[in-house]
Amino acid sequence: MKRLYFPLFLTFSLLFSGIAWADEMVMVPPVSRQVADSTDLFYDITDISRQVEQRTARQEHEPAVSDGDILIREQQDLSGKSTDSLLAGKRGAYHNPLDSLYQRNEQGMLMLPLHPDLAASVIGLTFQDTIFYNALFLPMIFTGKMLPRDLSFYTPEKEQTRGMLIPQERTFAPALRHADFVRDVRRDYYRRYPDRIRYSVASFDTLPRLENGDAIVRETFNPFKELIRTETTYSLDTPGIEGATINRKYWVYNGEHSFQFAQNYFSNNWHKGGSNNVNFNSFQVFRANYQKDKVRFNNTLEWRLSLFNAPDDSVRNYRIGNDQIRYYGDFGLSSFVKEWSYSMNLEVKSQLFNNYLPNTSTLRSAFLSPLYVNAGVGLKFELDRKSKKIRHRNVKWALNLAPISINYKYVGNDAVDVKRYGIPEDKNSLMDMGSTITSILRYNITQYVSWDSRLTYFTSYEKVLSEFENSLNMALTNALSTRIYVNVRFDDGVPADPDLKYWQLNQTLSFGLNYKW
Repeated sequence: MKRLYFPLFLTFSLLFSGIAWADEMVMVPPVSRQVADSTDLFYDITDISRQVEQRTARQEHEPAVSDGDILIREQQDLSGKSTDSLLAGKRGAYHNPLDSLYQRNEQGMLMLPLHPDLAASVIGLTFQDTIFYNALFLPMIFTGKMLPRDLSFYTPEKEQTRGMLIPQERTFAPALRHADFVRDVRRDYYRRYPDRIRYSVASFDTLPRLENGDAIVRETFNPFKELIRTETTYSLDTPGIEGATINRKYWVYNGEHSFQFAQNYFSNNWHKGGSNNVNFNSFQVFRANYQKDKVRFNNTLEWRLSLFNAPDDSVRNYRIGNDQIRYYGDFGLSSFVKEWSYSMNLEVKSQLFNNYLPNTSTLRSAFLSPLYVNAGVGLKFELDRKSKKIRHRNVKWALNLAPISINYKYVGNDAVDVKRYGIPEDKNSLMDMGSTITSILRYNITQYVSWDSRLTYFTSYEKVLSEFENSLNMALTNALSTRIYVNVRFDDGVPADPDLKYWQLNQTLSFGLNYKW
C-alpha cells in the first residue's frame, strides 16, 4: 500500500508547500486553506488554467528586479553557485520545493530515486515543472468498465505460482496490479460520486489512439519495401457494382417439336379417313402461359400432320392421314379454395390440307371443314406434385368442369359431306348446348420417359362426343426419341359403323428427332 499511495502523498506535499510559499511572499497573515472535498483538490492539480491564474496573481505582488540584482546573478553564475537561491532572497522569485529534494537532468526533468519500495509506484510517472501524469489524476470520464479484469466464475487454484519458471516480480504482474488498483479507484468513484462525473465515452465521437510503434518501424525501416514495389498500382478495394432491377416475368413460353417416322393404323370408319401405312409424322406445340396474382391465362397451339405413301391409290402417290390444328385456352381467376379457380375455356379444331377418298376425287375433309368449337364456363382444379424420392418425377393434372358449355360444328366447303360429321343435310353447321369435362394429365416418370393424356367429354344430354388421347414419349438421347400415340374417339351423333359402331381409333408408332425448349 505504501507504493500505491506515494503519488498522493507527494501531491499533498507540493500543494501545501506552494500555499505556504505564496502566503509568505504576499506578506499577509497566514490563513489556513480549507478544502471542501477531494474534488477541489483534484481541480487544483489538473486544471492548468487555474494554476496560471494563481501564478499571475502572485507575480503582481512581487517587487521589480533591479540592475544590481541582475549583476549579482551574473557573478554567481560565474562562481558556480545557485542563482535561484540568491534571487529568491532579493526579489522573492518562484522556487520549486522539489528542487531541494531531487536533482534535474539535462532536459530539466526531476530524477526520482530508484528505491526498491518505490519502484512499483514510480513506474509510468513523468515529472516536469511539477505536473503529474497519472491515471488517478486525469479527468474523470465514465468508461462503462465496472467489472474487474480478473473476474472468473471458477474456483481459483490453490497454488497459483505452481509451474512458473520466472518470478512474477520480473513480469508484467506488478504493472497489472497497479492498473487494477487504478481501475478499482475509478470504479469506486463511479459508485460514490456519480453526480460529479461530467463526461462519458458515449458522448465522444472518436477516442484518441496512439499509432502502434511496430507499424512505424515496419514502414520506416523495412529493407524489403523497395523490393516488393510494383510499377503499376492495383487496388484491392471492392469494385463498385451497379445494381440491376430484374422485372418479374408474367408470361412463360415453352414448346416441343418433333419430326419422326411413323407406322399408322386407322379403323375403316375413322372420321377423317386414313389407311394403314408407314409415314412421316410431324408434331409441333407452342405454349404461352400468363399468371399475375390471382389471374392466369393459358394458351396452347398444336399442329399434327401425318403424310404416308398410298400404294393402293391410283390417283395420288401420297395421302394425308392425320391433319389437325388445335387451339386450347383457358382464362381463370383463383377462388377462395386452394387449387381451385373460376375458369372459362375455349377449344378450336380444324385442319389445313384437303383429304380425299382413295382412288377418287371425292373430298372428305378440308380447311374449316369440319370446324369444331367448344366453349364453357365453370371451375378448374390444378394439381402439381413432385416426388420426394425420385428425381425428375412429377405429375401435373388440370381438370376443367364446365356445366354450361356449347359445342359448335361447321363445314365451310360444299364439296364435303356434312352427314359424315353429324350435321343435317340441309345445313352446314350445328350447335349443341350441354356440359363439358376436360382432363389434361402430364406424368414425367423419369427424366427421359413421360406420359401425356387428354380426355374430352361433351354431352348435350341426348348424344355424347368424347376423345381420349394418350402419348408415351421415350427419349433415347437429347435429340432422338420414340413416341407411341393412341387416340380413341366416341361419337354417337354420326352414322354407326357396321363393325365398330360409334367407336373410332387412331394409333401411331414413330421414331425420330425431338426438341424441347
